[in-house]
Amino acid sequence: KKAGIPANRIVFSEKFACPVSGFTIAEIEPRLFSFNAPQGACPACDGLGEKLVFDEDLVVPNHDLTIKKGAIVPWAKSNPPSPYYMQVLGSLARELGFSLDTAWKDLPEEIHYAILHGTRGKPVTLTFVDGKKSYDVKKPFEGVVGNLNRRMLQTESAWMREELSKYQSSQHCETCHGARLKPEALAVKVAMRDISSVTRLSVVDALAWFAELPDQLTQQSKEIARAILKEIDERLGFLNNVGLDYLNLNRTSGTLSGGESQRIRLASQIGSGLSGVLYVLDEPSIGLHQRDNDMLLKTLRRLRDLGNTVLVVEHDEDAIRTADYIIDMGPGAGVRGGQVVAQGTLKQILKSKGSITADYLNGTREVPVPATRRKGNGKKLTVHNATANNLTGVTASIPLGTFTCVTGVSGSGKSSFTIDTLYAAAARELNGARIVQGKHDKITGLQYLDKVIDIDQSPIGRTPRS
Repeated sequence: KKAGIPANRIVFSEKFACPVSGFTIAEIEPRLFSFNAPQGACPACDGLGEKLVFDEDLVVPNHDLTIKKGAIVPWAKSNPPSPYYMQVLGSLARELGFSLDTAWKDLPEEIHYAILHGTRGKPVTLTFVDGKKSYDVKKPFEGVVGNLNRRMLQTESAWMREELSKYQSSQHCETCHGARLKPEALAVKVAMRDISSVTRLSVVDALAWFAELPDQLTQQSKEIARAILKEIDERLGFLNNVGLDYLNLNRTSGTLSGGESQRIRLASQIGSGLSGVLYVLDEPSIGLHQRDNDMLLKTLRRLRDLGNTVLVVEHDEDAIRTADYIIDMGPGAGVRGGQVVAQGTLKQILKSKGSITADYLNGTREVPVPATRRKGNGKKLTVHNATANNLTGVTASIPLGTFTCVTGVSGSGKSSFTIDTLYAAAARELNGARIVQGKHDKITGLQYLDKVIDIDQSPIGRTPRS
């Protein structure tokens, strides 16, 4: 120290701790950044990023009904509705100045909030009639949602839990906001980004970010990260090369289309660099747009060029024309099939006699195009401002009584619009389903339909009803 100047004592610690507040975190290790490990998972949602909460749209599904007519479904299950709950709502109506005979949609938002979420600790007078006796209870009103939450926590009945769960849906966790990790993991950042924000990037944006990352690192950090960044760049490059540049890295497998899932698997095989392998694919082009089919065929050729054998079962014309060798089975189906009708190169197949495949390839046969189109019944179903997954405020109408086709490149939002939004919302409204619907403002025209049925590609025979 210098003369007359007191020395400052500076204390350093090897622990991840704040000497002032005493806050500490565990040692930084890989499992801290995994939502599948208890060391990294958000404690509020157990690493799921979502929680089951009581959904206002399931509690009050029909906004045209009045409270007396059963707008609040959990409190109107019995017929007539429970006298206790009706007395509670009647008392609340007198206190707050609204009518039980007013349609839910016509009640003010502050009344909606008070009914569903309570009076925020403010006492209200609840009047109950028990036989010939009448008595008042002054206490805060917990709200319908608060009542359902309390009953769910207190009940030991499996039947009651199942009954109450009908009014729940999955929503983003309020603690981690969908990041799935605990705050300690999200506090660790590289170039001002935590791991969750990086996984929210698309493949193409992630490629650009990782390419610029070395410029923001110290020389020592560059040396440490060089091999890791090389591996990341290669893997992202494979996804980019098979046309999946638009996918966000945190997209769950269940939200991917069939074509996207298949190309991810193919990209991983190319990345493995294996040779001398026989790859067998069953109709890889099914569900793919023509542009995506071209990318698929390029990927298959690349697998072949690595020194592998690629065997596909296909109906797609482009796949057949691209193949080096073709085996045509037939001539018919079932007992009328089971034979090799023709085999060889494309030129040899086109000259083959008795091959239905050859007839369609050389234009002898073709699928007829209808001369007229059905106009429908004049009514339509309209989805307003759909924003599920990659949809950007889509509003579209489907004419009823017609055969309507939704098309577009793989990953363009066809399934997000048709299945996640339109079907899910219609199933909730018409069938009383509990499935989660994609975000949208509203759907008009459902009053023209009785029910909705989803015919998907799931295998049959799994239940006695199939």
